[in-house]
Amino acid sequence: MKSLLTSVLLLICLQFTLAQNLIPDSSFEYNKFIPLDYSSLGANSSWKSPSRGTTDLFCECKKKDKKISRVDVPKNAMGEQTARTGKCYAGIFAVSHGFYREYLQTPLQYPLQANKEYILSMYISLSDYSPLAIDKIGVCFLNKDLKYDHSGVITGVRPMYINLEEEVGMETNEWHQLTLIYKAKGGEDNLLIGSFGIKRLWKTGNTVPKEISSPINKSMERDAYYYFDDITIYEYKREVIDTTAPPDNPYFALMEPEKPDTIIVPPDTIQSLPSDIVITFRNVLFETGESILSPLSYPELDIIAFYMKADPNKYIEIYGHTDNVGEEAKNLELSANRAKAVGKYLTAKGVIISNVSSYGYGSTKPISSNETPDGRKQNRRVEFILKKR
Repeated sequence: MKSLLTSVLLLICLQFTLAQNLIPDSSFEYNKFIPLDYSSLGANSSWKSPSRGTTDLFCECKKKDKKISRVDVPKNAMGEQTARTGKCYAGIFAVSHGFYREYLQTPLQYPLQANKEYILSMYISLSDYSPLAIDKIGVCFLNKDLKYDHSGVITGVRPMYINLEEEVGMETNEWHQLTLIYKAKGGEDNLLIGSFGIKRLWKTGNTVPKEISSPINKSMERDAYYYFDDITIYEYKREVIDTTAPPDNPYFALMEPEKPDTIIVPPDTIQSLPSDIVITFRNVLFETGESILSPLSYPELDIIAFYMKADPNKYIEIYGHTDNVGEEAKNLELSANRAKAVGKYLTAKGVIISNVSSYGYGSTKPISSNETPDGRKQNRRVEFILKKR
């Protein structure tokens, strides 16, 4: 399941071609040795645990070592997952016995500069044997290297949270991309990732097979375990878009549709769209669990705004939808707020307010089964109908 924010963001890739990734070892590949047992993050040249929590490092080992390795890739004591990049990834107990937690910490290539924006991207996967899933993961940009003489919850920091309920849920097969944009205060030179505050836990129904020896407890549902890979930080520069000229078609050539039946809306055909055809926005993205538009949504919405301004007789109805995970009242509110956010962006770009309407339907109008990760992904969408008065 790849959510809206877990899509391959080609525009970001183009922007970052000449930029520097501030994470020294994004995919945990630079290690002093290939670990064969748990608690081996110390083998890595950059990443470490800031506390007594024993964070794990997973690496594909030599064929002769596969029978004895507990942290092999792809099969290990926590489940089965291929490395997204290279041959290694890290893993943490986000929840375990008592207040036990594990964290990931790394220095940055250079300190963040005050008032500049940076985009953090990381890939996360819930392990196959994890009996619990958590609601959110925390990220801290720090001005120093932290060290704690305990294995409990780290306090005294101010984490930014990424909601996992919608983006990851209880799905264990895929890597899920999580992103956030951070405006630096200046001087931050360390990154800390882990579980700081949890409000909700879900029972996944996952268990450790009897024949597998694992640190995940088999007799009680107390553990939530996650893999991490491809963690990057780049300076983020918002694109200044010229709204006096139509956007270039190559924008669409760069994008691949999320599903085959997605209707593309290039500038040269939008004028001939028939009335009352529901179209799914292709790259309208939001922060996880939020109704704040990602800047990556702007190019597609600018195209709609440009042509609506060119013809005041065009009006648009915007529909927000979610999957059925979570409380329906919250889903209805979230879907309505996301549709409203799209409408506000269009009017801020000069579209006549009376030509924009927005509605939220929560999970009441699915287009696919909510029983599968891919189905839930398709149901989380924002649609529109472009009409002519």
